[in-house]
Amino acid sequence: KDAASKLVYRMYSKKNNIWLFSSLSFIKKTCLALCILTSTAAAQQPALPPLADEVAAQFPAIGRLGKAGFRIRQSCTATLIAPSLILTAAHCTAETGRSGSVFVAGLSRGNYIAARQSDMEIRHPSYSITGTNSPRNDIALIVLDSPIVNVTPIPLGFVEDDKLYGTDVALIGYHRQTPYLLSGDFNCPVTYFDLGLMHVGCPVINGNSGGPVLGRNENGSWQVVGVVSSQIGAGAIAVQLPYWLRQKVSALLKH
Repeated sequence: KDAASKLVYRMYSKKNNIWLFSSLSFIKKTCLALCILTSTAAAQQPALPPLADEVAAQFPAIGRLGKAGFRIRQSCTATLIAPSLILTAAHCTAETGRSGSVFVAGLSRGNYIAARQSDMEIRHPSYSITGTNSPRNDIALIVLDSPIVNVTPIPLGFVEDDKLYGTDVALIGYHRQTPYLLSGDFNCPVTYFDLGLMHVGCPVINGNSGGPVLGRNENGSWQVVGVVSSQIGAGAIAVQLPYWLRQKVSALLKH
């Protein structure tokens, strides 16, 4: 190349390098802004409000479920229904039946009443039979490695569908916005039923999966009438308690 060509080449290269640097800087700033906006939007997503400490203390049987217990933010919710049995969503368990998950009962601000490791996880047999993991069968039992004797379990309820429709139920659990506080709402309307499912008009987000839908029995005591599976609009899809669940619980309690 002659001197003039070399000079033009150097100027062109320098210009392109400056343009590339400016472009990368612009992209980086844009990505950062989008990340901040996304994070802000997630933080502002409607969610169940934290319960007052004295109210949360009435539900120690509802706990966090995760691979490292309360030390992991991303987790599910589960309910102690017998000293060695907890109820949760099938997608919160391992297909192999062994995930090493830890159930932490009565978790509040880093303190907790009891923690037990999963010994065996039993999904509804039809949960993934079609390959679609339908919410209809999104329910599972977990056998704990040892019983929790200092927490009163919440029993399974026996409520007919037509008695729940149009009534208010409670949704309670842990979620990503306040992962160390129990959150809930006691005025969640059951809007309608599908086959094996109920739609509940209170917001749920990550972490609420597996949490209980609670209703009161004739004596006014709380009982589990469903399990949160997923979100639909501003509400929740919950699984009704199938006959399989009652059979399995009965069989496990006989051992």
